[in-house]
Amino acid sequence: MIVPMHKFSFLVFHQDYSDFLEKVQEIGVVHLIEKQDEVSDEILEKYDLISNIQSVVKQLTKRGVEEKKPQKDPDGRQAFEEVSALYQKLEEKFQQLTLLQKEISHVRPWGDFSKKTLEKLAEEGLHVRFFTSPTSRFKEDWKKEYPVEVIGNHAGQVYFILIQKGEEEPEIDADEIRAPETSVSELIHYENELKKELEEINRELDAHAAKSLGAIKKYGYQIKESVDYQKVVENTDKQADEKVMLLEGWVPDEKKDDLIAYLEKNNILYVAQKAVQEDKAPILLKNKKFAKKFEMLGDLYSLPKYTELDLTPFFAPFYMLFFGFCLGDAGYGILMGAAALLLKKKVRKEMKQIMGLIFYLGVSTFVFGIISGVFFGIPLFETGLPVYKDLAARFEQQGTDINMLLFYLSLVLGGIQILFGLVLKAINETRQFGWKHAVGTAGWIVLITGGVSLYAISELAEIPFADLNPALYTLLGVSGVMILLLNNMNRNILMNFGIGLWNTYNMVTGILGDLLSYIRLFALGISSAILGFVFNSLAVEMSGSIPVISVLVMIVILVIGHGINLFMSGLGAFVHPMRLTFVEFYKNAGFSGGGKRYNPFKKIT
Repeated sequence: MIVPMHKFSFLVFHQDYSDFLEKVQEIGVVHLIEKQDEVSDEILEKYDLISNIQSVVKQLTKRGVEEKKPQKDPDGRQAFEEVSALYQKLEEKFQQLTLLQKEISHVRPWGDFSKKTLEKLAEEGLHVRFFTSPTSRFKEDWKKEYPVEVIGNHAGQVYFILIQKGEEEPEIDADEIRAPETSVSELIHYENELKKELEEINRELDAHAAKSLGAIKKYGYQIKESVDYQKVVENTDKQADEKVMLLEGWVPDEKKDDLIAYLEKNNILYVAQKAVQEDKAPILLKNKKFAKKFEMLGDLYSLPKYTELDLTPFFAPFYMLFFGFCLGDAGYGILMGAAALLLKKKVRKEMKQIMGLIFYLGVSTFVFGIISGVFFGIPLFETGLPVYKDLAARFEQQGTDINMLLFYLSLVLGGIQILFGLVLKAINETRQFGWKHAVGTAGWIVLITGGVSLYAISELAEIPFADLNPALYTLLGVSGVMILLLNNMNRNILMNFGIGLWNTYNMVTGILGDLLSYIRLFALGISSAILGFVFNSLAVEMSGSIPVISVLVMIVILVIGHGINLFMSGLGAFVHPMRLTFVEFYKNAGFSGGGKRYNPFKKIT
């Protein structure tokens, strides 16, 4: 759900304004209403600095060095500047090393030589020229006709030199290259020196990662606080010849009590009013334990508008089911659930929610694995196990199998989610614009549910569908009036009819396409099971017959194969249900989004 917001307007005497801002920042519940479209150059510079600090923190964290509590807290700014300089130096040294290694690869085929010897030969009028030629084009006769010496062969090329006196051009069909400036031994010496310098820089960075990381983070928070404070000052309206300061912001309903207590205790004039539809209030979500795990998925698309429904608790159960449907292996579900439970106690606080999400997805994967009869790629319906053996025999008698049932199940789940989305759309329209705007959507709900109900009655009660024609015509008449004539009761009927026809075309073609999209659940589940089965077959066929070694080979193939399958199928099971959520479900639920996250002005150090 979206937490209700109140808009606060504060009027503060200018001499008390600084103390007021410090206290409001300490309370930390006011989301500033920004009135300026552009921020100052000073704030932009600080944003760049914050970005650089975050980059340095990320790089130091990646080094994987255990943090140590120093006896004296280092200066965060000084440490940041030192680390930034070290990383810049590290980048320069890496570039030098890359160029040097290219030069070594160019010089290495010529071996080691003395530059002084070449210079002495030049003084005597003897010029040493360097050539390369593909092995197929090199002619041994060149050695007889000219003073040619082959230095070596490398990567299908012959490297040779020609010692020439005078300016007569030899008839040699080869590529002449520039003479190496430095011998390979000197270049390797420089390379080793550069590597030592890189090692020293990395040691210094590791030391900073151990002792200065916390100080650099704190420095970043201080800059962020100063930016927030400056933004508040810049978005303050100065009234009464700058004697009175007017500040406006949003405060969640559940967090306003402490703020109000401070304001009344210090006799600060304020006005508080509940957010209305026209306001662009920030979004703070508050969901229960299960749905909260799925908030991070909704954030990948967009936050809802303040007046919309928060769809997180409504798509969460579907997403969980769809993930399990796509992966559909009981063994993989056990692995995911166990890994999530073990890692939840060890990971950072911000990762615990992800581990909780993985656990729920693992449970769904296990359940659908049991339903589809797949355990680490083993088709349980073919194993002769008691329950699965009886079910397989029953399916065979009815001329079907588990895969056909799963195919229909994917369509049924899709139809349920689409219909559920339409119900939410009607609720959304009623909340935002009134019930008169939701009549058309309600008409579609009546038509779809009524049509499905009549078909079910005909099939289950064995009543000929023709006998249900009166009910069908009544259903078509009522829903048709709602869809075509009363879709928006604030417009005239003729306009409603034209728009209703267009909406009907879009709805019929859209729902059919949306429903077919859910077949991907079945397809992904089948592909995951087939890949698991293929890796099992490979493990058996390639293990050989040597007693101990065959078992080891089989285990290696199974671990690698199922690891690949779990990663690839898990990725598909993550992405495709998300697509069904953000495209099919959000569209049918009438979700528009575009909300701005609640970000209070508060202290973070």
